[in-house]
Amino acid sequence: MTKLDEILTELNASNHDLVEKLPVNLNHKMVQKARLGKKPVPKHTQDLILQALNMLLRERSVEGDKAVKQYKRIDLF
Repeated sequence: MTKLDEILTELNASNHDLVEKLPVNLNHKMVQKARLGKKPVPKHTQDLILQALNMLLRERSVEGDKAVKQYKRIDLF
């Protein structure tokens, strides 16, 4: 289980939740590959997933009224 998978599982978020944040640049296949962690993920894809994850966390923190950690690339990959 990758760190990305742990975070998304904890948030009860799906791959689609991340793709929704950046629908033009990010697709379900990219997120699934990163979540499985079997192959190296290109830096460009890492940046897109990181950006989408942080957007999702900010959105959920507004709903929950609590401060949420913003991740860096080294934290996830």
